[in-house]
Parts: sequence; structure tokens; C-alpha cells
Amino acid sequence: MGFWEKVERVDTAVARFYARRKVWIWGVVSLPVLYVVGWMVWVMLWAPPAGGVTLIIHSKLDRPILGFSVNGMAGANAAAHNPNNPYAIGGGGATCCGSVRGKTAEVIWMLSVTGPQYDAGMRPEQRRVEIPLPERKRGENDLHVHFLPGDRVLLGWSDNAFSPYDPRSPNHTPLPVNTEGQ
Repeated sequence: MGFWEKVERVDTAVARFYARRKVWIWGVVSLPVLYVVGWMVWVMLWAPPAGGVTLIIHSKLDRPILGFSVNGMAGANAAAHNPNNPYAIGGGGATCCGSVRGKTAEVIWMLSVTGPQYDAGMRPEQRRVEIPLPERKRGENDLHVHFLPGDRVLLGWSDNAFSPYDPRSPNHTPLPVNTEGQ
């Protein structure tokens, strides 16, 4: 039996197998495709928000912040807030992209000192607080971290660069009057 006769026999066997089990074969072949399409529809319509998070820092402290983290994701620095400067918004920088998950947020930050504060005897110190993480909605990829006097931290999600506590935000939420329990 020659090579081409063997190829012809294999071809005949494959054609016969396909003719008898055509529906079964296409079912098996299309199953992964249907699974992927179903998963994509679920992610688009019903899946919880996921993906990269941008941390944006806002500070009302009289000391600079030399870095912070939320659940292990590192954030940027912020200068000391100057209440006498009407143009100072207390902002710092933004850090992209990481993951912040869970029901609670562990916020750790390093308070630095300005030149006059150092001369007055102040030294850098690390602070830590654990607070509830606000619920994240679909499309909200920016986590705004507000550092307030008295070691208070306020978190808020937004779908743009404006903090939800900023009056310019389309989804403005007034600052809580009493956040001392945090």
C-alpha cells in the first residue's frame, strides 16, 4: 500500500466520520465561542466594576504628604495646604493604574515637614487609618483621597478628574459635616 493510498483511506475515514457526526462536531467547536460571547455580555451588562484605578490626592493639612497608599496601591505626594492662598486647591498628583478592592480601605501616609516646621522640631511621621471603602459604580475609575486635619481621611469615587466633593463635579456630594468617626 502506497503513501497516497493511505492518505486516501484516512481522508475517506475523516469524511465518513464528519458526515455521521456533523452536528456533534459543530456543537463541540462552537461551545467555546458561545462561552466567550456569553462571558463578554455578562461583563458588559452585569459584572461588578473592575479595572485600573487612579488615586488622586487632596490635602487640607498644614504639612506636606510624602506619599500614601490605599490597600497597598501607592499614591502621589501633596504639598502643604496654604489657607492664605486662594488659588491653592490642596491637590497633589494622581497615580495610575492599580487595583483597590474590598469593603475596607487601609490608608497609610507619611507626613513630611516644611523648613520652618523642621526648625520648630517637627519630624516626619507615618499615620494609618482603616475606613470603609465607598461602593464603586460602573465607570468610576478615580478614587479621590482627601486628607483632613485630625488624621481624618475621606474617600470618594468619580468618573472624572473632579472629586465627588468638589462643587464643580457633575455628581457633587456635600462634604460630611462630621467625619471624626473615621
